[in-house]
Amino acid sequence: MAVSPELERGARPAPRMAVSLEEYQGRVGKTREWMKENQIDLLILTQPEHYNWLSGYEPTSVFYYQALIVPVEDEPLTLLCNKAELLLCEETCWVEDVRTLWTHEDQVAKTLEVLRERGLDGASRVGVNLMSYHLKASYAFELESGLSGELVDVSVAIDDLRLVKSPAEIEYLRRAAHVADLGVTAGINAIHEGVTDRDVMAAIQHAVSLNGGEFPAYPTLVDARGTLHGTPVGKILRKGDTVYMEVSGVVRRYHCNISRTVVVGEPSKKIRELYAIVKDALDRATAAMVPGTPVSEIVDLVAECHKGHEQNTWGRFGFSMEIAYPPIWIGALSLMKNDPHVIEAGQVITMEPGLAYADGATMMIGNNVLITDHGPEVLNNVPSELIVK
Repeated sequence: MAVSPELERGARPAPRMAVSLEEYQGRVGKTREWMKENQIDLLILTQPEHYNWLSGYEPTSVFYYQALIVPVEDEPLTLLCNKAELLLCEETCWVEDVRTLWTHEDQVAKTLEVLRERGLDGASRVGVNLMSYHLKASYAFELESGLSGELVDVSVAIDDLRLVKSPAEIEYLRRAAHVADLGVTAGINAIHEGVTDRDVMAAIQHAVSLNGGEFPAYPTLVDARGTLHGTPVGKILRKGDTVYMEVSGVVRRYHCNISRTVVVGEPSKKIRELYAIVKDALDRATAAMVPGTPVSEIVDLVAECHKGHEQNTWGRFGFSMEIAYPPIWIGALSLMKNDPHVIEAGQVITMEPGLAYADGATMMIGNNVLITDHGPEVLNNVPSELIVK
């Protein structure tokens, strides 16, 4: 695909762009088509997943206010970048018009100043990430009072545009799944009676870092106390403990996670029963993940497998895996009630139909699944049988 003259004028090659300039152009084009269809004149995107996806910019300190300005017409984009992150911007971002934000400045006033300079301050409908963790309420109110147009939340819409992955994105997700596999394997190997949950975490983090894993959007979980989202507390592992691990591999901000549960010593009858339920749900629900299947059907299937154990579920059995930043990696698609999405080829979804708080144990087995026209492809390669150490 040739780069349009309009975009080329506002573009510069960056040495560490995640994908080609042509692919970024396609993303901008798809976004502008959506803007035109929904009468959005201007985007001010402050959610890092969104400005990364469109501009390539990979920041670290996402607590800073930073914004990508996207006019609906074929005009250059503008990135407002915090001064502390400028080198990261130079390395990864193709957008030529980059304006520096100092932390002590009035962030919204600077945004409005740039919009006035570019003649964009009169937009009638302005798309903003009103559901984002990264836009302070005070900033949203200031934008609303400083602009003449209506603010429209575009968080879900931009998330949906990112759901179906390109070949380049799928390759990053494959690599991320491999990093996650290496991390959880190191954790499995570290588990035995007498070690602590912190020893297990150390083994996981060493393996992930050694193999190129980046910082995750959500903590690595290692728990031997029966919680769902527990992290190490120094607990010494004893016979009868179940150790739940959830490890994410991250490559160019693309996340893939894996969940496995290990039993120290001979598993009880209860633990074997929980494992059988979870494994059945995992296998049946994974097989059902084919293009054209409504999310609701998969949710109903998992609920059927969990029948009689409803009190041990948490209502979400998986979600799409995406570019992600703290505090969370959950994408637009969620395997839970009332989600309107339909499974499509090119999506990558984590399937994790576990049971928690069951007599002091959590049983979780989770994999990442690439949806293809030929059926689901599990990206993780660590066996999913009950692991006994």
